[in-house]
Amino acid sequence: MNDVSQKAEILLSSSKPVPKSYVPKLGKGDVKDKFEAMQKAREERNQRRSRDEKQRRKEQYIREREWNRRKQEIKEMLASDDEEEISAKIEKAYVPKLTGTVKGKFDEMEKHRQEEQRKRTEEERKRRLEQDLLEKRKIQRELAKRADSRKGAKLHRETLS
Repeated sequence: MNDVSQKAEILLSSSKPVPKSYVPKLGKGDVKDKFEAMQKAREERNQRRSRDEKQRRKEQYIREREWNRRKQEIKEMLASDDEEEISAKIEKAYVPKLTGTVKGKFDEMEKHRQEEQRKRTEEERKRRLEQDLLEKRKIQRELAKRADSRKGAKLHRETLS
């Protein structure tokens, strides 16, 4: 404290204006005590922050573990449902559909529609293949014409030289 008061006296007695921030306040406690208090507060804040961060990471880990467990349970339930559906399908015997009923007629109409759709797609595929072949032939003819014209131009140049 004696050192600090001497420095304060020197600063106060000098003729130069000294900013207030450099003058220690003697009445409210020692600068060393203030520094130690600030250091302690800083350490406490860091400890609290690290404790909070650790708690947050732990909670996140628990949430992720719980979520993964639930996902696994759902997968298992879905897998067991698939097995039950397969076994249920196997157990069913063939039952011929009655064409005289409304359901039978709708099934027949659906089959007919699907068959028409399949035929249309097949025809479209064939038409596109034919179109592609025609285009390829056309391109080959053009390339052949260009090659012939180049040969002719080359021969013409050779005869001139």
